[in-house]
Amino acid sequence: MFKSKREKEAIENYKKHTAIALECMDLFSKEVEALLNTDWEEIGRIEGIIYEKERVGDELRRKNELLFSEGLLFPEDRAIFINLSEQIDKVIDKIQQVSRIISLRKPSPDAIEFLKNSKLKEYLEVTKKSVETLSESAIQLLNGDMHKAVELAYEVEKYESKADDLKLEILRMLYSQEKKINDILSILQI
Repeated sequence: MFKSKREKEAIENYKKHTAIALECMDLFSKEVEALLNTDWEEIGRIEGIIYEKERVGDELRRKNELLFSEGLLFPEDRAIFINLSEQIDKVIDKIQQVSRIISLRKPSPDAIEFLKNSKLKEYLEVTKKSVETLSESAIQLLNGDMHKAVELAYEVEKYESKADDLKLEILRMLYSQEKKINDILSILQI
């Protein structure tokens, strides 16, 4: 599918973009671990790294959008790849937003204790698997294996469904204990 120098440049940009999404997810997991250990210095350090990686991801997305606006690929194919880029970017943006919230809000000890006892870690593991699978799906699509890319996209949907179930479970737990916790807003934002 990709043969020209510009097409190969676009593929490399996508690979870098998906790698940034994976790096941000790993960093975010470490930031949550730092939160559970109330290591505010580490939280701030990691948040800064995620912020910079998000900016690099935006730059890669814009480069590819520019390449596609110059007529790279057929219009139908362009739409698929622009959508892919937007989905990868959404992942990175969401990680960066929540990372910033953790850094700025500094949740209370009650909120941190709640998070330690919730299914937050399990939720993060499922989310991480979803991001890894999305990345692999993107790479398969870029390599021209549409069938494998679609199979993996269905797998991402399953992980997202599991993550939604875990999030609902965490929210139920939170609402059942909200009178005991004075920092509900921080938990809801995380």
